[in-house]
Amino acid sequence: MNIFVKANKAYFLFLYLLLFGLLSACSSPIPEEPAQPPDRVDLVYFYDSNICQCDAGPGTIILGTLYINFGRELATGQLTFQSIDINESGHAAIADKYGATSLSLFMNVVRGDTEQIVPVPEIEVVKDDDEAISRLVIRKIGTYFEVD
Repeated sequence: MNIFVKANKAYFLFLYLLLFGLLSACSSPIPEEPAQPPDRVDLVYFYDSNICQCDAGPGTIILGTLYINFGRELATGQLTFQSIDINESGHAAIADKYGATSLSLFMNVVRGDTEQIVPVPEIEVVKDDDEAISRLVIRKIGTYFEVD
């Protein structure tokens, strides 16, 4: 009978610990994106002209998509775009900042003095589909600004 009492106490202790853990996990809300747009979003596309000149193509599609859908933000400087050949001299520092390789896309979300670099690895999957590139850019930038 003594073993059943110990097992019962251990069972209730386990339940209390489980309940406490669940309540602790639920008490910390997931941080939300601020409701207002960021000060600036920098969209940066990296390609390697030594591998293939065709890798520069998605940069043109991205820029066109931005002008069509986010022209106001581009005009005010809230949104910027750079297409960077990682082989050109002088681009090593920015490539290092982003940890960029060929065919990589990043968003740098700037709020005050803080920068949050967000990689967009999906660009590698859609690099040969112009419409998919446009949809990807609209979806990613649309989380920060309204689509025109």
